[in-house]
Amino acid sequence: MTKKKSSILILLGVVFLGLILRTPITAVGAIVGPLKSILDINNTVAGFITTIPLIAFAIFSPMVAKLSNKVGLEKTILLAAVIITVGLGFRFYINTYVFFLTTFIVGVGITVGNVLLPGLVKKYYPEKLGVMTGFYAVVMNVGAAVAAGISYPLLSTNIGGEKFSTGLAVNIWIVIAIINIFIYAAMSKNSVVSDVKDTHEKVHGYFKHSKMWTIMLSMGLQSALFYCSVSWFAEIMISKDFSPETAGLLLSISQFAQFPSTFIVPILADKVHNKLIIPVVITIGYLVSLVGMLYTSGNFVLMLTFIIIFALAGGGSFSYVMYLFSVKSRNESEAADISGLAQSGGYLLAAIFPPLLGYIRDISDWNKALYVLIATSAVLLVTLIHCSSKGNIIEK
Repeated sequence: MTKKKSSILILLGVVFLGLILRTPITAVGAIVGPLKSILDINNTVAGFITTIPLIAFAIFSPMVAKLSNKVGLEKTILLAAVIITVGLGFRFYINTYVFFLTTFIVGVGITVGNVLLPGLVKKYYPEKLGVMTGFYAVVMNVGAAVAAGISYPLLSTNIGGEKFSTGLAVNIWIVIAIINIFIYAAMSKNSVVSDVKDTHEKVHGYFKHSKMWTIMLSMGLQSALFYCSVSWFAEIMISKDFSPETAGLLLSISQFAQFPSTFIVPILADKVHNKLIIPVVITIGYLVSLVGMLYTSGNFVLMLTFIIIFALAGGGSFSYVMYLFSVKSRNESEAADISGLAQSGGYLLAAIFPPLLGYIRDISDWNKALYVLIATSAVLLVTLIHCSSKGNIIEK
């Protein structure tokens, strides 16, 4: 394979891997109302649909880096694409138990991609970490936005009946998963397993470093805010006197609106001397938007404004944390180790939030749930500031 073809293949690998890491989850959030009816579940149980992938992230994230070190980065991602394809294929069968089981399987595959994407960028684009981190984060948001935007229209077509159209709405992304199989099968032919030592003792010792804890908490809290928005913003919008179609539109816009900050924040982080300004601006965005949503009802322009502000904060916080994985590590192996540990503990924390908000709604109202997200944003400010301070996450 020529150098040019290899470069194109690697870029396609980044693009299509990014496209599959959020779409199977955000596709569900836009139609959670109809899905609750089809599966005959309440808000608390519906919250677990989003939580299940997060539990998979928490369980399997620590194992991913070790597997990658043994069989190779590209082959491990190939395995992830196969797992996601299998999960989405079987999730077409709309049954409560099958839906939850296959969502967990999809979550396992997404876990691998989540953990290894920062390492993939560190390996192939070591001199362009800011730009490439922003790029793949934008790609992830493009997929998430499109998934949120087309789920309800696909469901409304009623192609093949209610259950099949529901399956199509949440699982059409199997096409992207299959494309990933072909790309990473080709990349695996030319890959070489890195010569790395068994890192069990080293990784275990990472938690002696305070920044490891705060990067993990930062990952968890920003993930909690994102997955709560994916799970419940449509329902919150409906409670604020918007139609289901408008609520779905606002959810889709919230994903598209993340693009600018998702791409720009890592680039700015590469250039600014005092990185502490970034967590402050991100948190102000979260707080202003959530408080605004709390007191807005039926006013589309005002709600759209707050949704966009929230999205900009969310896009910036995600890409900034992913950027920290790469820039505050010494090589792709350490980046994968830090990414795996931070995502494991972080997603375990984030997994609590969607069902918690569903439970709060079952016993109270959505405004109480928004208070929880406001408090979460305030804590995120503290953790982001700490892990943004000078020095690597693992100090030697």
